[in-house]
Amino acid sequence: MTEFLIRHVLGEERNKTADARVREKYGLLSGAVGLFCNFLLFAAKLLIGFTTGAISIAADAVNNLSDGLSSLISMIGFKVSGRAPDAQHPFGYGRTEYIAGLIVSLLICVVGVQFLQTSASRILHPEPVTFTVVSAVVLVLTMLVKLWMGAFNHCVGTRIDSPTLLAAMQDSINDVITTGVVLIGMVAGRFTTLPVDGVIGVLVALFIIWAGIGIARDTLSPLIGQAADREVVKAIGDTVLESPGILGIHDLIVHNYGVGKSLASLHAEVPDTADIVAVHELIDEAERAVWEKTGVYTVIHMDPVRVGDPRIDAMRETTLNVLAKINPELTMHDFRVVEGERRINLIFDVVVPFGYTDEQKEEIRARIHTGLKARDKRYCPVVTLEHKMTL
Repeated sequence: MTEFLIRHVLGEERNKTADARVREKYGLLSGAVGLFCNFLLFAAKLLIGFTTGAISIAADAVNNLSDGLSSLISMIGFKVSGRAPDAQHPFGYGRTEYIAGLIVSLLICVVGVQFLQTSASRILHPEPVTFTVVSAVVLVLTMLVKLWMGAFNHCVGTRIDSPTLLAAMQDSINDVITTGVVLIGMVAGRFTTLPVDGVIGVLVALFIIWAGIGIARDTLSPLIGQAADREVVKAIGDTVLESPGILGIHDLIVHNYGVGKSLASLHAEVPDTADIVAVHELIDEAERAVWEKTGVYTVIHMDPVRVGDPRIDAMRETTLNVLAKINPELTMHDFRVVEGERRINLIFDVVVPFGYTDEQKEEIRARIHTGLKARDKRYCPVVTLEHKMTL
């Protein structure tokens, strides 16, 4: 069924997932499927809930209604995120998809809180629940539908790398679990006068709230500015370093403006004796190569470094040894030397891991100073401490 829908809606375009227009069609297809299926499940469960008087089933029905609204919001998000860049938003509208996911998570949490209150009231004021075979069969069928929806969203979400659709997949799996718990509670109500229905309703509500919080966390992370994907970072670095005139890179920063829409900047070290026109051409070629291999638009800054000078190389090696003894995780770049009659300024940047306090940073700076002075009293380190911008 999944492949049939994809072939019917997208046709020969279904494999062009890098195309923003095709990606939008995938998102709209998934949203339409979710809207249709969730509305049917909502109607069926609501009818059962009213017929049997089971608050837990009614809660599960409204959960499906919220899922349908989520699908609608997802469709709107994909439609807006597919818009072309303009003067007001030169990097496009790709982050709209994350905002849509955040709205979905808030709706889920609101529904969960409302039914937590209703279910708690049912515990305090229990009412009889009617069990019917038809109701049980309908609930089992809804679980099967949700399992298929989860598989569908996983297939599409993985194909287009969509956090929103992968969240929808997880939400479908959550619905299977909650409906299963509701079914167990309805059966158990036949054998006890305890307010099993209310207790199950509370559990379902808590599960709904927890799912909403999880989706909110997943969608907020890229909006806040999470670290770039390791594979993307490695691909960018490896591609740039394939250029024969580039000696090293540092300060690689990747900005995400939605799935498949990223901008990167980095510093590339080149020999200070190289012809500037030739280096400029080399940098242009590296930027094009990164775009062709990763789809990331990259801006490269040139950092000239002195190579082939035995004295400078020895000072650099000495500095690296001092850093390694302090902490093997410390790395260095932009190493320069300014020599005077009685002092030698060693100017460089040191990258420290996140989590270091200001006191720890000052301790590192002091140990670098002490370590280099022990090698040569003329050494005067001028150190800039910074965090690594990427993984």
